Amino acid sequence: MSNNHNSYQGGILAPASSNALFITLNRDPLKCQPVKSLLKQVSQLPNYLFELQKAYPEAELYLTLALSSDFWDFLEILPKPKQLQGFKAIHNQQVSMPATDADMILHIRSQRHDINYLLALRLFEQLTPAMQLDEMVHGFKYLDSRDLTGFVDGTENPEGKEREQVAIVANDAPFNGGSYLHLQKYQHQLNDWQALSLKQQEDSYGRTKAENIEYPAAQKSQCAHTKRTSIKDLQGKGIEILRHSLPFGDLNQSGLLFASYGASPESFNLMLESMCQLDENSATDSILRVTSAVSGHAFFAPNLDWFKQFQNS
Repeated sequence: MSNNHNSYQGGILAPASSNALFITLNRDPLKCQPVKSLLKQVSQLPNYLFELQKAYPEAELYLTLALSSDFWDFLEILPKPKQLQGFKAIHNQQVSMPATDADMILHIRSQRHDINYLLALRLFEQLTPAMQLDEMVHGFKYLDSRDLTGFVDGTENPEGKEREQVAIVANDAPFNGGSYLHLQKYQHQLNDWQALSLKQQEDSYGRTKAENIEYPAAQKSQCAHTKRTSIKDLQGKGIEILRHSLPFGDLNQSGLLFASYGASPESFNLMLESMCQLDENSATDSILRVTSAVSGHAFFAPNLDWFKQFQNS
């Protein structure tokens, strides 16, 4: 969110942060609360952000709050974003991309994990009369913005004014300024990955590891990650998303929190379909041999005017 109350939530377009919390929440069936009261609680959440932004400006703190299709229906908010649907699961003989939709996400990010955590505590306290925690995962910048596989992540992210064109809705009033958010949690099998040779790893991505130089198109395999995620629409224009992905990990498990923002959910859906599509050898995107999606969420992050309409209700 930003301090401009007539625009998109600032965390959507702001430059990458070194730390983030991805917090998914569900309504608590044992804590029934009037919808009007719950909406008012949700609408007050930006106030907590602004307080901490003022107190800790060096942290560059952002919050993006987004709701699922089912939760939007539960809250009986009309109208509803035209393309808001549940996560589109994909299952075939090689891969499984499950749908695990939660009701709400709080995407908190800054340069300080402690400030992220402080905001999370305040927001959760506000929501606990009606909501329960689904999952909270800490994502962090690893080395020079690399995934735990050792490859630079987010190389193809749009820059400058193109970020807004890619990520922000502009033709669906009253939802202009909003964004479609998808979140997947991938768990890496790093032992399997490290067993591959350097060339096998680089061929899997279609780029060099140390220098982060993309292969020429003619040298990429049909299953290289950069090949599978470089797709075009019917007009021949490249399909793009704005990524805010970060690694996560402890001594038991590790992987990537893949966060995608888009002006339409179709860009993400088409990219994921391309990764999972089986070729003539029943092969998918090469990196899916060593990582597995364990969750899949779809949300819509409304503009700041959306929050204001419920604050005095």
